[in-house]
Amino acid sequence: MEPSPLLHEIKGEGEPIVLVPGGLSGWLSWVPFVAPLAQDRQVVRVQLRSVELAEAGTPFPPDYGTLTEREALRATVYQLGLDRFDLAGWSYGGHVALAFALEYPQRMRTLTVIEPPAVWILRETGHAADALGRSEAFDRSTAGREITVEDLKGFLVRAGLGKPGDDFESLPSWPVWVRNRQVVSVNGTIWDYAVSLDRLRTLDVPLLAVKGTETTDDLTAVVDDLVAMVPRGRVLALPGGHACHLQNMDRFLAELARHTAGVPA
Repeated sequence: MEPSPLLHEIKGEGEPIVLVPGGLSGWLSWVPFVAPLAQDRQVVRVQLRSVELAEAGTPFPPDYGTLTEREALRATVYQLGLDRFDLAGWSYGGHVALAFALEYPQRMRTLTVIEPPAVWILRETGHAADALGRSEAFDRSTAGREITVEDLKGFLVRAGLGKPGDDFESLPSWPVWVRNRQVVSVNGTIWDYAVSLDRLRTLDVPLLAVKGTETTDDLTAVVDDLVAMVPRGRVLALPGGHACHLQNMDRFLAELARHTAGVPA
């Protein structure tokens, strides 16, 4: 059965860029970027299927995984008639964006990923093995059960969004994270997705991979290995952790504009 398109919002006119969010904040995380980007281009902000289901209180289907999101994204851009576009994704949205680009490279003008948990790359390269093992153990431990607030805090630490003992409740995103926390229960499906490094080496799409200078070892290794593998990749390191693009919006937008315009670094 053909998947239904993702929830989406369109602003502006011009060359299209599709924004795929992280798995807790969902599409709200891209809201601050829409107005500046929409000044001279069409901005399509999509919602992940996992966040849509979590917000509705709907159980995740038993076959939910990366391919669920990838094919729902395909259905979305097909419905919108987007033949070629720039694609940008943060966190789990970056993982989905990379999976989409590997399957449908002909649709890509450029690809931008911000700390994607593309753990399959590290399993192939053997890098960050200790950090990888801890991450997989945590993600697998939450599968199929009700996610508590303590589970949520553990995930935030593991994802590089804070440190143990941080006052997460005081952060502006906390109400959204709590509302969507059931998404953490399907994070283990990230580990079920894999593509060969040989296929990654043939991804001849301009790629900007963003990482925070204070992020986790495994996410740092993913970004570095990803750029080392693809023919046309570049690393952008920004101050901060997993949300470094939000912490450095002006710099990120400037680098994104250069990247999508094809201006050399």
